Amino acid sequence: MYKYSKFRQVCATVAGMFGKTRSLRRLHRDKIRYWGLISTVGQTVIPRKKYPVKIPMAFCFDARGCKMAAVTIKSLLIASKDRCDYDIYCVVTPDVDEDCKNIIRGVLAGTETTVQFILGNNDFDESWRGKWPVAMWYRLMLPKLVPNVSRIIYADIDIIFFRDLIDIYELELGNNVIAAVPTRTTKYINSGFLLMDLDKIRQENIYDKWVQESRTHEYSNPDQDVLNYTLVGRITFLPLRYNFQLSHGSRIFKIYPESELDDLKHNLVVLHYSDYMKPWYEVGRRPVFSEYWWNVARQTGLYSDKDYKSK
Repeated sequence: MYKYSKFRQVCATVAGMFGKTRSLRRLHRDKIRYWGLISTVGQTVIPRKKYPVKIPMAFCFDARGCKMAAVTIKSLLIASKDRCDYDIYCVVTPDVDEDCKNIIRGVLAGTETTVQFILGNNDFDESWRGKWPVAMWYRLMLPKLVPNVSRIIYADIDIIFFRDLIDIYELELGNNVIAAVPTRTTKYINSGFLLMDLDKIRQENIYDKWVQESRTHEYSNPDQDVLNYTLVGRITFLPLRYNFQLSHGSRIFKIYPESELDDLKHNLVVLHYSDYMKPWYEVGRRPVFSEYWWNVARQTGLYSDKDYKSK
């Protein structure tokens, strides 16, 4: 149990009683709950020779998510400067037009990172998705959409990166198929950040199993549940620093050992705004640590100080 976590949680609960809205009450709780968990983001890492190959990355979004995707990608480029480049695959819906694509291309200007835009296929059209957009299923389409890629890193677009992804890309999976960070329990992963062995998925026909499973059950978190329930025993569990979610709440102190929380302080790689509060919302509906998102957003030229203060 993390030092002072019980006392911290009592204080957070009390703080959460104050505030006119649900979002403000949540913000007050999280400021105490997560205080001190991030200490040295943006610090210089040990210099290294530039990685010799481009790392395949995937993002999935529709037209509404284009600017958010640009901020996420910009943070990745900043974190990886002079260390590595990426081959980015954006799996998009048909409403992502040239204007949207040019926003992403603009973020990549002056770098050696490349981008390809790919339309999602129709294999999951009959799949259950509840309240979620169809693009939710796009990450599971990657084995089919990028047939010449052996392994790939997938990330949601409500993420900020603080380190490059060389170590995770080189991770040995053994007999496992994906790598991800556990959430809720120590054995259930979040699908917002994944290392995927696409060769294994294709060789073992796991893709067809995903399609069938997605049509059979009405899961509450469809794509995430499909991954968890079809890959039992085939998942490598990553440290918390690869997907620190602001939706963890108090269970963060129950799921993760103190060593991982200390590691998070100084080695955070992925900050995931996986909650109903998003940093790009108006003031009063933004989560804790939103300033990190805005520090990057302003550098894209898509957002300004005026947006930060008044949006």
